[in-house]
Amino acid sequence: MNMPLYANIKIKSVKNLKGPKNGSGLRYKLFLKTVAAILLLLGLGLGAKLTYNRLCHCDFFQITAVKIQGNRMTSKEQVSALSRVDIHTNLLAVNVNQVESLLESHPWIARAEVVRDWPNRLLIILQEKNPVALLNRETGLFYLDNRGGIIAAVNPSQELDFPVITGLEKFQFNSVTSENIPEPLQDVYALLKLANRNNPILPEQNISEIHLAENGELVLYLLDKPFPIYMGSDGKISTRYKSLVKVLKDLYKTQEFSEVSYIRLDYKKDTILVGKLESDRINQG
Repeated sequence: MNMPLYANIKIKSVKNLKGPKNGSGLRYKLFLKTVAAILLLLGLGLGAKLTYNRLCHCDFFQITAVKIQGNRMTSKEQVSALSRVDIHTNLLAVNVNQVESLLESHPWIARAEVVRDWPNRLLIILQEKNPVALLNRETGLFYLDNRGGIIAAVNPSQELDFPVITGLEKFQFNSVTSENIPEPLQDVYALLKLANRNNPILPEQNISEIHLAENGELVLYLLDKPFPIYMGSDGKISTRYKSLVKVLKDLYKTQEFSEVSYIRLDYKKDTILVGKLESDRINQG
């Protein structure tokens, strides 16, 4: 007896459920495993996200202390306010990179490092810019860094024990940080570098003012007695500095320093002129 046609169709449909044969079957199984793996990862990711969100609101990770290191010209209050982190912040929720960027936007902060100290403390390590002098401008006094760049306006509550540079009230400084010291300041910085070696006769601490004359000459004023010292413009600044140290040493030794009204290193070649108040004498050395 012949089987009905619809029965043959049903049997053929059931056989097709077994999937493709040979290489096609392996690809089909691989596809199913990939889909399952993706679903598993999505599930784990969702679970991890939910767990992370809960930990970000957990009191166990609430910051109890923020420790700040390396601040000298910036106050801890300024750093805390700029970081936007306080004792109510969750340590796990702190975006370290964002906090570092916020801190480095401050004119005094060259580099900031933010470290999580588990489970509930935050450490902020600062590297501030290094001021070496004060620059007199038409709008007031400004700090200069070790590359001759303007850092910020002087704040009376901050450190002020730096030499003051005058004569550049209208000089246009580059607002972009440069690796090169501006040309008018090159001799000034070379002089400060020599004085920073703490020569007992002329240390940096005894330099009150360095004036840049229109002709480019440096005029130095000391802290203990502010008479003008004309440094001249010929020869290396290191040679002129050594000559001045020698003259000052002789003046200190003979106790004639208090009588000096000026010193000219630019008088004549190999000749230094020392003017004195008491007898209006001029000594040549």
